[in-house]
Amino acid sequence: MSSTLARVLCTLCITAAVPTSLSAQAFESGTARDAARGTPYECLHVALLDSTGKPIDHTVTDSAGQFVFQLPRPGAYRVKFIVNHWEPLFGPLDTLKDGDFRERSYALDFKTALVPDSVVRGSESKENQHQYALPAGYVREERSDSGWTSHEAIPRLHSIFWPDGVVWSGVEGSVMGQFIVDSTGRAQRTSWRTLGVTRREFETAVVKSLPRLQWKPALNRGQPVCEMALEFVRFSREGGGHNVIYTD
Repeated sequence: MSSTLARVLCTLCITAAVPTSLSAQAFESGTARDAARGTPYECLHVALLDSTGKPIDHTVTDSAGQFVFQLPRPGAYRVKFIVNHWEPLFGPLDTLKDGDFRERSYALDFKTALVPDSVVRGSESKENQHQYALPAGYVREERSDSGWTSHEAIPRLHSIFWPDGVVWSGVEGSVMGQFIVDSTGRAQRTSWRTLGVTRREFETAVVKSLPRLQWKPALNRGQPVCEMALEFVRFSREGGGHNVIYTD
């Protein structure tokens, strides 16, 4: 049994013994998974939106990709899945009354990046190269709202050096990967998964650097929490090009 489901069941057991005004709470819950791989998204930022689209609560998924919100009152709500630099994804609008427990499974595909770059997904073949650009008319979200602040890079602790044998070759490239920034602001190294790379040497350089990189961790109502990241690293000659700065 997952920790999230166990907490919900515990809450339901406790509220069964208290007055009806407290026991009739409604819950919105679900499981978030990668649409292509079927694997759970751990530490994914999930926001609860009211009927006007305003975020009123935030959480992160557990190791099984599960999350749960206790609703403040009956009404219409939906969930929003948020990853920095990527277009957010939304669940359907649910109308819940007292005592409802809504649970859904979400197959998520974060495919629209909001930063300009190009990277090869899973292959060094140029035929598989994709372009990522800011969509026309898109308004970038604030980093902080209704108690949530996403993780943020600490620049002086974000140098990644070029791999040996490539630094003087004139070759540029990029790496895209998925990983978790934990509640201490460190990368959870075992969570790294390469999503795209132009040269394997660049991938090796990034993975080797992960243990020494540092972020300000995500905060949910002032408490540090983990957060899933999908990030680009660009190896570019601009500005001298002897190291690169990890995106935040």
